Amino acid sequence: MRVVLYAVAFSAAIAAQTGANVSGKWIIQGAGRGGGRGGSQTLTLNQVGREVTGELLGGGGGGGGSAAPINNELYDGKMENGTVSFYVWRGTDQPYKVTYKGTLNAAGDEIALTVTGLPGRGGAPPAPQSVTAKRAK
Repeated sequence: MRVVLYAVAFSAAIAAQTGANVSGKWIIQGAGRGGGRGGSQTLTLNQVGREVTGELLGGGGGGGGSAAPINNELYDGKMENGTVSFYVWRGTDQPYKVTYKGTLNAAGDEIALTVTGLPGRGGAPPAPQSVTAKRAK
């Protein structure tokens, strides 16, 4: 009986340290040209403690999908102080690193993400973009 109580107390302490869990399937709806609706990406996250793993599918841009991820794997995923962060490699000819960092809302159904590392248009420097990932139902 004591062992069970210690296990429950230990589990509660771990849960309190890590806060909300972002595990699940998320949909990121991209903005289209001219303010219309763009394509969507599916983000699958698996959080164990502070470590976050998963994959990002979709999001290929024009030009034959050259902006699609090289692979779908998330790298260096973590949840620290209520902030989830990870990066993916995009592009095929000249790969570039795209970083995602955001916070889960109180309801646990949206992640407000800032995306950095996307190339700017016409040679402009990359500018951070804000996107929202909504938990898939």
